Amino acid sequence: MIDTLLAGALDAKETGDLTEGHRLLGTALRHCAGDPALTARVQAVMVALLTASGRTAEALVLADRAEPHLAGADLERLSLHRSYARASQGKVDRPARPGSDDPVWRAARFMANGISLAQAGRFQAAESALGAAASLAARTGPRRLELMVRHNEAHLAGLRGQFSRALGIFAEIAPEFTGERRAQHRLDHASALLAAGLCGDARELLAETVGAAARAGFAADAATALLARAEAELACGDAALAAESAREAELAFAAQSRPGWEAQARSVLLRAQAARGERSASLLVSVRTTAARLEAFGWTDPALRTRVEAALAFPAEPDLLPRPVTAASAALRLRAYRTTAHVHWARGEETQARKALRDALRTAASLGASGDSVELRGVLGGACADLSPLAVRLARTDRELLELEELRRSILFPAPARRPPTGRLSGRARALSTGAATTRPTVTTSDLLAGLHGIGLLELVRAGDHLLALAVRDGRVRRAALGSYDAAVRETRLICAALTRAMTDGSSPATPIASLRTRFAPALTLLDGLELVIAPTGSLYGLPWTTVTEAPFTVVPSATAWLLAQERRAEPGPVVLLSGPGLRHTDSELASIAALYPDARIHTDAGALAGARLAHIAAHGVHLHDDPMGSHLDLCSGPLTGHDLNTLEPPPSVMVLSACDTGQGNDLPGLPGILLSVGVRTVIASVTPLPDAAAPALMADLHRHLSDGATPTAALAALPRTPGRLGLQSYGAGT
Repeated sequence: MIDTLLAGALDAKETGDLTEGHRLLGTALRHCAGDPALTARVQAVMVALLTASGRTAEALVLADRAEPHLAGADLERLSLHRSYARASQGKVDRPARPGSDDPVWRAARFMANGISLAQAGRFQAAESALGAAASLAARTGPRRLELMVRHNEAHLAGLRGQFSRALGIFAEIAPEFTGERRAQHRLDHASALLAAGLCGDARELLAETVGAAARAGFAADAATALLARAEAELACGDAALAAESAREAELAFAAQSRPGWEAQARSVLLRAQAARGERSASLLVSVRTTAARLEAFGWTDPALRTRVEAALAFPAEPDLLPRPVTAASAALRLRAYRTTAHVHWARGEETQARKALRDALRTAASLGASGDSVELRGVLGGACADLSPLAVRLARTDRELLELEELRRSILFPAPARRPPTGRLSGRARALSTGAATTRPTVTTSDLLAGLHGIGLLELVRAGDHLLALAVRDGRVRRAALGSYDAAVRETRLICAALTRAMTDGSSPATPIASLRTRFAPALTLLDGLELVIAPTGSLYGLPWTTVTEAPFTVVPSATAWLLAQERRAEPGPVVLLSGPGLRHTDSELASIAALYPDARIHTDAGALAGARLAHIAAHGVHLHDDPMGSHLDLCSGPLTGHDLNTLEPPPSVMVLSACDTGQGNDLPGLPGILLSVGVRTVIASVTPLPDAAAPALMADLHRHLSDGATPTAALAALPRTPGRLGLQSYGAGT
């Protein structure tokens, strides 16, 4: 009888009927007949319901009262409910061994451990704990337990910056959640949306959550959703509404005896007031008090976030300058370093600003390299966009600016976690790259300058609307001003349109070509007569660089990426040819190419790409800006995504993409950038649409040079300079 009532109370809580849950527990207590062990079992379940109702202090008192009378599985269950109550107060318990033989409660303990580990930034350990929970849930059920494991897997993915995966799982499981779980699902879903930069979507979801949780009596979740809504409103730039939501959340937390959360709501309120321009003495006092309270509660991230915003609002106050601590999340340490750099610069403290700038870039690069999330790197790159103008001002030499720019680029395109051969790198880089296969090699500026011997580097730097070029020749770095970045982007769009038009009506693209050559002449003159490595920036990855220079060249995400691609082993495998649907001339295109290589084979299975020395794919490509690794080539056998390519071991050495404008991209250069990131040495693709009818002849001409032993850059340079060819270019090693 007692077991049935307790199970019913927990089911009522899960489905959103707290009133029914409390009624069932009242009935259970009457059946205990004064038995302390039975009473304690009822009280353990009541801890969970009281916490959900926002009565956290009562819940913890009840947990202490019940604990002496419980043992074994019952004590384990109480421990989990107490952890829930403590988390509601803002205190995350350390991971603990499962103490129950019941597979459902063992799975619950593994989930609690996974959440605790994830919050501490120990993502691999968290993944292992959730994997154990998933295994138990799959074997024993119920479905509700499987859903909670999936929910926590999505939450972990969001914390790791795998936003597409996180949002996909949240959307997939959302229809199956009800009651309290629906509120908690929406809270974590909104957290992932905010981290991905989708503050408007998060704000809308949280507005629904606040009302639904309050109506169902889940006061704790309603207050937490109010606070999250305030954060979303602040991220959307609506400081006035954020202040109102934060004030309401603060009052709710105070009524629920949740002092840690109350201090966090006060922090959001103060940040909103600062965002509205308030700079009063009372605000300054409140900031100091609130940051100290949060630190006392052990809430490192909110405390540091409070100091970060305060330092920007009150730059003259030395004690507010944030000091990043190891216990804070890497993302928040990055924010603190960025703030510190700007504050020191505003004070005229260049040495300190320079150090903080380097710390910020290194933290962002380390965070981006810690996983395989291209989306996270994009968010980090956007977060650090304000550091480029600062780097231009703070760099004492052009060489130092190159070093800072390469560090910034490593955020978006970290060194691949593969062990490169040791041909061209210096002794130090060689030593650093010969460890385990998962070790990312370190390349210094000296390594770069030595590796560029006889080759010119053109690396673009954007500082606001100012466009600069760093030209490297014979170990010397020189800077050239190239005017307006926005104007260069407009000229890029004009030349792409002019080349597309010229392919259809024979018109001349001479005027936009002349304009571009004039813009880049100050930098290219410094590199006259050299083969080039070109590292664009932003939308200038979409520029057909053949219109600017007649020298052989390859386009790269960074000079470091080029040097490491040079070191990657060329695969000795066959030539693999694949095609996609909707292109009328692919049969003749592939047949003419196959005739040039004795070992060429036309395949339908993308798995044949593994180990190919050369792959030619005649298929349309789709680049997804919001899901880069989901970008794909449309093959006859189905889409070939970045995720699919990442499983190829080893990937092809050289890939030629012959259809449409598969070279287009921004910062991380589209499909070529994805291919380079998974280990392809060189990609040939076009930044302008390549007409289906013109592709066979152009590709046959290109492959005649490649089959004769020419490098990709040399083969491209030998082609006639027709409008269709001008958009075709090499990415990566170029060899």
